Amino acid sequence: MFARGFATWAVAAGHNLTIVGFNRGQAEQLSNDIGAGRAAGPGDPLRDNLIFLAMPYNCVLDAWAFYGEQFDGKVVVDVTTPIDVETFEPIYPEAGSVAQEISKGRPGAKILKVFHPRFAGPLAPEQNSNDVRNVLLAGDDAEAKRLVTQFFKQGGLRAIDIGLLRRARELEAVGFLRVALRLSLESILAES
Repeated sequence: MFARGFATWAVAAGHNLTIVGFNRGQAEQLSNDIGAGRAAGPGDPLRDNLIFLAMPYNCVLDAWAFYGEQFDGKVVVDVTTPIDVETFEPIYPEAGSVAQEISKGRPGAKILKVFHPRFAGPLAPEQNSNDVRNVLLAGDDAEAKRLVTQFFKQGGLRAIDIGLLRRARELEAVGFLRVALRLSLESILAES
């Protein structure tokens, strides 16, 4: 859901992107669905300097281990919401957040945590409000924040810096509540 939401926005905003899947077919399917993007599989090197992690939490640490040193020196934007996909209960990473967990494992990467409600899927028909434009971000690297702020600005979004990477846990809580609310609303609408 997050990968599809982000990729759709990025293409509409005029950005080029590479979609990496756990297999090339998965990446090609998403690329075909959104009508753009270069598909890559796990054997392909990470050649972009700005990388968005948009995958289920149970896959993040595997991807982190698999690509290892390829993340060093790159800006890595984590949009993961740690949710158990079977129970839809929140997961609480040992380090405090997914972003902090991966930051421990690759100190050479510049990690940011980002939350935007559009990437989590719509709750209601989109309205023209400032809330829809706002992207919340947290991180320790000022240059990475500047780069990502500019990236979002080019696509009509406004990045709001909420502080250091330790604020990632609050963004993940907001992400969980957003998903839980969306699922509850879908259930209510299905019953009506």
